[in-house]
Amino acid sequence: MNFGLSCINTFIEGILRGEDKEEIRKKIIERAENQTFNTSLSQQLTEEIKSALISLDYNVVDVIGRVNYKAISGLSEGLFRLIFEVGINYDEILDLPYIPGSTIKGVLRSNLYELTGDEGNEIFGDKEREGSVIVSDAYPIGEKLFVGDIVNPHYYQGGRPVSTEYDVNPVPILHLAIRENVKFRFLIGVDKRAKLGKIGEKLNVRNAVELVALLLLYSMKTGLGARSTKGYNFFEVERMEVKVNE
Repeated sequence: MNFGLSCINTFIEGILRGEDKEEIRKKIIERAENQTFNTSLSQQLTEEIKSALISLDYNVVDVIGRVNYKAISGLSEGLFRLIFEVGINYDEILDLPYIPGSTIKGVLRSNLYELTGDEGNEIFGDKEREGSVIVSDAYPIGEKLFVGDIVNPHYYQGGRPVSTEYDVNPVPILHLAIRENVKFRFLIGVDKRAKLGKIGEKLNVRNAVELVALLLLYSMKTGLGARSTKGYNFFEVERMEVKVNE
């Protein structure tokens, strides 16, 4: 049984034995913090995706980013939401946490709009056309991936906002997050035929690869996902290699 499913099994069996939920969660967090993961298979998958993108005539941006503080993706979904009420995207087959490519692509598009006022339909697509950018899921590199974390949901009481934090008794919610300094690798495929339209002039970039690289650097500094206002999901770029398909 892989790690993720074993955690679910531990939680269910503990509940059936009548154990305290918080104590079970603490045990799972302790196990997660000490768990050693094998990320070699996910890196093989990434290499296969890279080869496929090149064969389809895409230019490929190969990225490794390092977590600055903590990271979390998939707060309202994922395997561990069954245990902690706060989810995290988890690949049950590869037995690893990950950041969906759709999340990264959405952040890039959102930041393009923030910077230019252009929704980027020519690059990212819409209901009428296929986009020119493909983003793979981001998988971690390394062995120690998780750290325990808490959320204090105490700004509402009885469905109404409190006038002061002294009015409530916070009940911390335990959950898992990606620990500081964990590296994630992902790919961005850019169709060689991609057209920038007016976006190129607005951001002073010559082609779609330059646009994607600019947006990515900006996005990793401003947060790839939720809770960025709390310091989560900020990344330092460790590597950005561009494979131009001649």
